[in-house]
Amino acid sequence: MMNKNDIQKWIKPALCGLCLILTGCSAASLARESTFESSFENGGEEEAVNIYTSDASVIIEGTNEQEQTITVHLIHKNESRTLSYNGATLVWDKYGSAMTMAQLRAGDIADISYNSELEKVGSVSLSEKAWSYEGIDRYILDAGNGSAAIGDEMYSIGENVMVFSDGEIIDTSRIIRHDVLTFHGMDHNIMSITVDKGHGYLDLENEDAILGGWIEIGQAVISQVAPDMLLTVPEGNYTVRLTADGVDETREVTIERNKETVLNLEDIEIPEPEDGVVIFEITPTPSAVYVDDKKVETKYPLRLPLGLHQVTAEASGYETLSQYFEVEGKSTTVKMNLAERASVSGNNITETKEEEEKKTSTVTIDLPNGVEVYQDNLYMGIAPVTYDKTPGDHTITLRKSGYITRSYSINIADDDKDVTYSFPDLDPESSNNTVSGNTVSGNTANEDKNKNEDRKDSSKDHGSTGNTGNQGNSGSQGSTGSNDNTGGSGNSGVEEGDQDNTVSGNTISGNTLDEDSDA
Repeated sequence: MMNKNDIQKWIKPALCGLCLILTGCSAASLARESTFESSFENGGEEEAVNIYTSDASVIIEGTNEQEQTITVHLIHKNESRTLSYNGATLVWDKYGSAMTMAQLRAGDIADISYNSELEKVGSVSLSEKAWSYEGIDRYILDAGNGSAAIGDEMYSIGENVMVFSDGEIIDTSRIIRHDVLTFHGMDHNIMSITVDKGHGYLDLENEDAILGGWIEIGQAVISQVAPDMLLTVPEGNYTVRLTADGVDETREVTIERNKETVLNLEDIEIPEPEDGVVIFEITPTPSAVYVDDKKVETKYPLRLPLGLHQVTAEASGYETLSQYFEVEGKSTTVKMNLAERASVSGNNITETKEEEEKKTSTVTIDLPNGVEVYQDNLYMGIAPVTYDKTPGDHTITLRKSGYITRSYSINIADDDKDVTYSFPDLDPESSNNTVSGNTVSGNTANEDKNKNEDRKDSSKDHGSTGNTGNQGNSGSQGSTGSNDNTGGSGNSGVEEGDQDNTVSGNTISGNTLDEDSDA
């Protein structure tokens, strides 16, 4: 028979165990605390409940480790949500291995469990059904038609595709052929795009010594040099080679995403000239131009022997005009305005049907008002600006002092219709994104602060007509092959008119922002 002491030894542990059961403080319940909650009613225990009752497929937009939040785009609802997480939130890759929140990247496709009311996420796992192609520099992206070619495969692009660049969500039209991309999707549908390597800009200052010559920016860009160029270049470090008559110079530059680097060429020694640079400004465009009875291309500056020359310009519907000009050691600008030719019928001035058919259709960049407009690196004027239409894929760059320079891809149809584009307003500069932040100039670092003002003044001469009707033809090639124009002298392997040859050879088209109703 048990004595009193034996009974007390048995009762104490039994009571302790009963207390643990009644209070729900077992080790198992503690382990389930992050995912399950116990509820009680009238003092009775109910079964533990999973609080993360919602599941969804999402596109990761970003994480904030300091605030412990994750922003996702709910694919089925087409909306973004910011959810909180904690140390107990589970994160896996597509193979079931543990990850951290910091390892998730914008554009990743994942499956999550979450509590919509509490705005908490319980688990995140990269989708087993999703694929990613990283570091793609050869592609054909046609967002206007909702398609993309990656290698030999064709994919669909939905209207809700998300594009991420440097922590920002951008429109597909801001992807240009220089950019290196990561594509994310399911089956043959592209759902998100991440810009791995974007683009910046190279602005040439005091470039008179190489006008009409060539610039090679690594193997990324090879272009003939025209006045007031703004070259769009993939971000990175480059050796720049500059070649012209009597000039063969190199410079080192760094191009940062969405920023301008100014290359000041005032230190180039100009040799004693045997010829001179001639810039033609002919109205209308296009016009057939002959110098000393030889037809010439006036898109870029010409180098002609010193002395007296004769120029003749003719265009359909206009009177032919000839005049003399003298080439000296410095740059010479020849301006010609052809008078319109009209046929008189009774008291009315009429235009022949043949001349109407030969009229050149135009491109107008309407907005933002007052920005400098460049097409495929060449300066076209101050918006609103109208110039002759060249069918194909082109890069439009918009620039204004105090604002972040932006580039857009457009596709111009091969028809006789005029087309108008209106682009979003430029964003003001911030301390972390300064336009013209770098200046490279041998041993000097001087920026011409009046360049924008000079350009605006010059726009009175060519802002209404553009510089030439066929500028920027390289953008229309749409080749997915590699570029052969990478070495030798500045013009090795480069035909006249190719002014923006890139290694990637990507084509971006169909991203028209605001075409007129006739286009």
